[in-house]
Amino acid sequence: MNGIGMTHERSGYDRALAIACLIVLSFPLLLVLPKVVDGSFMLGLDFSCFWSAGTMALDDHAAAAYDWQQLRQLILRIQPGLNQAPFPVYEVPIPFFYPPVFFFLAAPLALLPFPTAFWIWSAAKLLCWALVVWAIRPRSIALLLAFAMPPVLYDFFVGQCSLLAASLLGGILLTLDRRPIVSGLLIALLIFKPQFGFLLPFVLIATGRWRVVITASLAILVLMLLTGLTFGWDTLEGFRAAAIFATTQFHFTGTLAWYKLQSIYGVLRFAGLGYGSAMAVHIAVAAAVAIWAMMIWRRNVSFAVKAASLLAGTLLVSPYFAIHDMATLALALVFLMSAPPSEQGSLLSNRSAIRIGYSVLVVLGFAYIALIPVGPLMCATVIAMIWMRCRQPDVKSDLAYG
Repeated sequence: MNGIGMTHERSGYDRALAIACLIVLSFPLLLVLPKVVDGSFMLGLDFSCFWSAGTMALDDHAAAAYDWQQLRQLILRIQPGLNQAPFPVYEVPIPFFYPPVFFFLAAPLALLPFPTAFWIWSAAKLLCWALVVWAIRPRSIALLLAFAMPPVLYDFFVGQCSLLAASLLGGILLTLDRRPIVSGLLIALLIFKPQFGFLLPFVLIATGRWRVVITASLAILVLMLLTGLTFGWDTLEGFRAAAIFATTQFHFTGTLAWYKLQSIYGVLRFAGLGYGSAMAVHIAVAAAVAIWAMMIWRRNVSFAVKAASLLAGTLLVSPYFAIHDMATLALALVFLMSAPPSEQGSLLSNRSAIRIGYSVLVVLGFAYIALIPVGPLMCATVIAMIWMRCRQPDVKSDLAYG
């Protein structure tokens, strides 16, 4: 195909994908914005948990943020609609599960009035997200795709921190080879949402990236020391107790609706399996995914494909992921968009795969509204794209990002 034909084809592909992304973006915004204006939609519900925890930290009672009943009293001041919540999960206290290092984010935000803090928090997350996406693939269509994913919208509306965690994970991958010290420091920052980093050590050790491992380990120790000195060592005990209670009596007993756990474990409990059987299957799948990811990283394939495999695999190894965490898959798609083509026409097939994969992820993302766990199917969609990509015989290893 000549250059003019390829340019025309690319233009048509970008235009079709851009229109689809704009439709996906406009649909939920048109539905939600009127409710935000009339006050019937609880914008920033999850962020109210962060803001309240930050308020306690400013009052020198950071450890009290792990007491769900005390935290709920503060949340009710800014989200009084929780007393008439439409979903049963909101009838119990909204918990604060995050490691104490999260207070370094929550406390400065609590210096501001809640609405101002929410919009600053949202703008900062979106800016980080946009910068990482642009660094992966500096094209407007990539930005549109990364923003027009249902989990991204969910994260924005409730004020969660998944976009920030996914941005850090993307930054870690972008700096992994050319700036290993920076990559290690970013890993340390990711401990505020530790499940996002569970797969990283396996890949780093399997590929011998010891500078990253050592930097991350030392930086995490320093962060823990600074956290204890700043917010009190009792926050570590508070987090430990909250994590145990969350595991034994919140996530794994059905107090949190099963459809909210976007994991293999959550799907199986949603289907009626007991704890033992569901957890055994989840662990088996997680182990298989970890092995698969390490095999991909040791193969001579594009770094973009390796990055996508880690992003998709990360969301399958922990039972704790929620729907807004699936925003990470948008980064996986952007990485796959930037993967170099093979010599046998993979450019067209790659574009088709992106279009089909994006369509499936959008449909599954909105299917969550029907209160069903869709996360594993979303991850499986990206893994299928990676599998097809790895089967192409002419895919070469490209330069590492950084």
